[in-house]
Amino acid sequence: MIVRDFYELIETIPNRDDQETIQKLLRYLQGLLRIKQVIPPTVEIMTIVKQNKPILFHAARRAVMSSSNLSMLFQLDMDVDLAKERLRQYIA
Repeated sequence: MIVRDFYELIETIPNRDDQETIQKLLRYLQGLLRIKQVIPPTVEIMTIVKQNKPILFHAARRAVMSSSNLSMLFQLDMDVDLAKERLRQYIA
């Protein structure tokens, strides 16, 4: 369900740097950090956002204060193909 919600977000959210779009992404990421029942695929999600929505990714990274719990998310990175494969496994 986490991965399906992510794919819905990534398909609908524009690759822009306006406040509304940035806040939508940051609210999603805050919700991701609040999940306690399972460990969400955070590294994979951030890698896909960085690749598919680079303008939004960099704008959101600049909008987050370094003391914020979200700032660490923008430092996560991995191989894009591996991230896609791992996310596909959640859906299958």
